[in-house]
Amino acid sequence: MKKLFIPALLVMVFIASGCSSKKKVTIDPSDKGSDKVMYENAMKYISKNPENARILFKEIMQLYPDSIYAGKAKLGIGDSYFRTNDSASLVMAAAEYQEYVNLYPYSPDAVYAKYQVGMCYFKQMRKPERDQSNTFAAIKAFEGLLQQYPNTNEADEAKKKINQCRQNLANHYFQIGYYNYTMKAYPGAIARFKQIMDEYPDFSKNDKLFFYTGKTYLAMQDLDSALSFFQRLVGNYAKSKYAKKSQPLIKKINLLQKAKPKTSEGAGK
Repeated sequence: MKKLFIPALLVMVFIASGCSSKKKVTIDPSDKGSDKVMYENAMKYISKNPENARILFKEIMQLYPDSIYAGKAKLGIGDSYFRTNDSASLVMAAAEYQEYVNLYPYSPDAVYAKYQVGMCYFKQMRKPERDQSNTFAAIKAFEGLLQQYPNTNEADEAKKKINQCRQNLANHYFQIGYYNYTMKAYPGAIARFKQIMDEYPDFSKNDKLFFYTGKTYLAMQDLDSALSFFQRLVGNYAKSKYAKKSQPLIKKINLLQKAKPKTSEGAGK
């Protein structure tokens, strides 16, 4: 999956570069001046015209490479791509933010840049039924922030975003498991359901997960395992609609288990 994903990102970068080269973006000569003046003018453009802002930021870096505004301009370039908000621009933004962290790891703005790397992937996170490459990339970026900049406000936000990503992944694997269940590929369904239990114990839909795990075991005639999950569901999620659905199934399994010894005795005679 990763081998396919990386070239896709490169294609998006090339597309972004190609699109921008076709557009003639110009800025008013009055926007140019000292490093401070150019930076302030670029910040005025950042929301309404990110491309114009980007030109000014790049000129600051070229004309005043030793200025404090050169570092701020580097961050501004990332922000200008981030504000554009299409997939190709977000790829460019992530690269700019990460490069800022590499160049200025001890800057007060480095933690913001690191958080924005994660947000570039987070904003591209797809629905559970789609490819989850960006979800994994977002988690990796946010976890990198936790390691590099713990005990910050951004670290607290990163934890929340990681949880959202994890929920998306758990839903992703549940849908695969559920599809296997509907297709009667029961071992595959059980494998996915167990993966969620092992790797995502904080899944917000554990009641639904336990219910379909029980249903899958019931379809496989593994009555003991099925009963265990239905009882676990009723015990832990008594108010869930799946707990109510489990009650008649528990009764059904109990009847089947009581009938088993009689059947075996009759067969023995």
